Amino acid sequence: MEDFESFKYNLDYKTRDSLLKVEIDWENRALMRRVVRFEPVRINVLEKLMELKFIDPEERHNDAPSIQLFYEFLRKHQSVFVYGYVVSPFRNDYRVSIEGMTVIEEDITECLKKDFFEFNKTASEIKTDSGLVSWWD
Repeated sequence: MEDFESFKYNLDYKTRDSLLKVEIDWENRALMRRVVRFEPVRINVLEKLMELKFIDPEERHNDAPSIQLFYEFLRKHQSVFVYGYVVSPFRNDYRVSIEGMTVIEEDITECLKKDFFEFNKTASEIKTDSGLVSWWD
């Protein structure tokens, strides 16, 4: 049996939350156990989260692709945003999770649209009202 070390998250949640523009007082007893959604971010923020070890590239939200696969998609299509949530630093499952992606209407090209639908074929929901949005439950 191989001996491998599990991912060691950076526990500096103040820096993590600053990168994601999350404003919450985790030390407030009423909020200590929560998860909080963050606004969609582009590849530069995702790269910084990975570089600083706030996000595990192998982590995945339920049946969503891994963070690494989202990252690879964003490298090809840099106009795409990803979104999700952060978990309280006072929980054992502290992490950043990505649960979907979004593209604003003016950034959609035929190539991006084709790749978006292929990448998101297992998503729980896809919306196309004004842009493209995917979500994994």
